Amino acid sequence: MFESEFLQMMPHTVTIYPKTGYTVNSIPAHATTGKVYRCRIVGKNLSLRRSQASEQTVVFDIYVNAGNDVIGMEDKIELPADGAWLSRYPVLFAVARATDDEGHHHTKLQCGWMYHRQGQ
Repeated sequence: MFESEFLQMMPHTVTIYPKTGYTVNSIPAHATTGKVYRCRIVGKNLSLRRSQASEQTVVFDIYVNAGNDVIGMEDKIELPADGAWLSRYPVLFAVARATDDEGHHHTKLQCGWMYHRQGQ
């Protein structure tokens, strides 16, 4: 059961467009209509050091009240249109279904605009 106190900490919404198949170029194709979920978006700026340059990126977690819906790694994510993001369509790095003593509780998505190694 999803507690109302937990839901109060989810001030954002995210739209998920499920993958429907692949294009002729093997690129995931998505539904034209997405489903809106309540969520909490928590982000951080990272400075990535590479051999030739240093780059800034934003990586964040999205805690989603998805119920029993399954969000897939190749689904398309659309962030809110509030101007707080580099793009409204981040890259999805990881999907985890969190549980409690009653079963599935929420889904945690890890996203960003550049892949990063955990711990950097």
